[in-house]
Amino acid sequence: MANPIPSAKITLSYPLYTCGFDPSDPSRLIVAGGGGPGRNGVGNKITILNASDPASLSEAGELELSPNEDNVTTLAVGPRKDRNLTVFAGVNSSPEDIKGGKNEHFRVLGINQPGKAAKTSGVRISEVARDALFVHKDASAYQRLLRLSHPYENSAQLGAVATGLSKQPEIALFDVPSSGGGRWKSRGRLDVPKEAMDLDVVQTSPDKYQLSYCTDHEIFVVEVSKEEVSEPRCVYTITPEEGATAKASFKSLRYLTPGFLITVVNKPNSQGVALHGYRLPVEEQENARLSIRAKLPKGVSKATGLAVRNLSPPLSLSDKPEDTQFVVAVAGNDASISLFTLEHKIASRVDLLADLAPFQVLKSVHPSNITGLSFSSFTPPKSSSKTAPELSVKLASVAVGFTTVVHSIPLKKYVDKSAPVRKGGPPKPSRYVVALKSKGESPVTLITLITVVMLILAMVGQTYLEAKGLTKPIIGAKDYLPTSWTTPIRTVPTANDKTIKDLLADVNVHHSQPLVIRNNEAGEVDSKGLPNLHVDVHNEEAHGPATPWEQLTPRDQHLWKERLKKSGHWVEDMGETIFSGVLFGEIGGAIGNIIGEAL
Repeated sequence: MANPIPSAKITLSYPLYTCGFDPSDPSRLIVAGGGGPGRNGVGNKITILNASDPASLSEAGELELSPNEDNVTTLAVGPRKDRNLTVFAGVNSSPEDIKGGKNEHFRVLGINQPGKAAKTSGVRISEVARDALFVHKDASAYQRLLRLSHPYENSAQLGAVATGLSKQPEIALFDVPSSGGGRWKSRGRLDVPKEAMDLDVVQTSPDKYQLSYCTDHEIFVVEVSKEEVSEPRCVYTITPEEGATAKASFKSLRYLTPGFLITVVNKPNSQGVALHGYRLPVEEQENARLSIRAKLPKGVSKATGLAVRNLSPPLSLSDKPEDTQFVVAVAGNDASISLFTLEHKIASRVDLLADLAPFQVLKSVHPSNITGLSFSSFTPPKSSSKTAPELSVKLASVAVGFTTVVHSIPLKKYVDKSAPVRKGGPPKPSRYVVALKSKGESPVTLITLITVVMLILAMVGQTYLEAKGLTKPIIGAKDYLPTSWTTPIRTVPTANDKTIKDLLADVNVHHSQPLVIRNNEAGEVDSKGLPNLHVDVHNEEAHGPATPWEQLTPRDQHLWKERLKKSGHWVEDMGETIFSGVLFGEIGGAIGNIIGEAL
């Protein structure tokens, strides 16, 4: 059986730490890394790979950086102008320069693709500019994080960088004009109490952006406008689970839409990894709320990276988020990549996250730890021609062991059959989703739990019925229960029976003479084997002698009560006062024996 997700692999000559696709060309992948400063024989490089073939990768160009400087730690691909592509990177200056208080860690590179008429076919990479965005002179600090907001046509992007290993953590912001050409402009900076574990940027309007970053246990948001950069505001804090003292910690963070974030959470003591989706607050006084979550496979004790791709992204800032599917990739410390799909839906004008479900686990993708993940862009085809090539979104991963792997995740067209269609109106809306079926939560645990609950309820029910003598003994529960639990349940008259109170009232409506309760002496018995009961005005000649309730012997009172309970005409709750002034016929002798046998 063919692998449902084809892959291509290439091994370069240096350790790799970061990667990114050209936003306008999903077949062009840029990877970078190196051996750092020193004469270790391993260079610091940036390499362009051709990923157009799902089965193979090839080098299209390479730039070797100074062996005296640090390796490339971060990379983000910016806008394109004609055949020139801008790339931003993080590279520390040489140890000598850093000791002298100069660290131009922020690098701007240009990639030029020659035209078809050019004599040379190679792609050229060159450094355009270098600068320092961090102001604190910290010899151990480096540019650990770098992100750009999603590109929109004719709209500037906002970039953000953050320190690593710094005694005075910083986050710096910069503008990237849509015209490209390697231009950029500083937007401001933030001194933060704790270093950011990860960060991301989203554009919320033509002139406004939002930065989000996470520390070990908190999520912060920063509003960025033309006028100002706000102070960080904490919108979520991880708390220990019930009964625990250790907290889980955030590892990675990405925007899904301006209203939703997805994060990777490492559980304490390497007990596993989870994905958490959060709804961001609209008002300043509110906090983010957990909207959805899912667990990674048990074999993944910690996560090392996160990548997300919207398969139906809005084409402009004015487009509101619609129903769409996200692909989510999480790299584990076992060199695996766990793949999920996540649905964004609109229900009654409310944005919702739903169906965060795994669809594939790519095991042992690299022989060493995965250091970078990146999805290519995906643009739906304009035509649905049957001759069109198979659609896919590419996922690149790089590792410290010199390897790059690109997986091509197949996609398919999806039409929402539940959408209403107006006669003569446009066809039902369509979008693209992952062609592989996602796997929902396993039903085994739920089925097992329901089965156990049903068995317990059945045992409790059988015990109760046996204790009250309402069924034949099967489990013998009555032998092990206290006597107070085994009192037979009181018999309640059926819907067709009348209580003794009803029978007395029926007669007394028309008569004021003393009433008598007696058994039928003709020998007729009811379905319970008891003589038929008669209630009437007492006539001594017709009914024979009768005795008031108060003058009956205790034995006869007991027999009458048991007889009335057995036939369902009386229960203990009615009390004995109902018998006051009522005469009772004979219950001893032959009739008493019949009743005794029935009881």
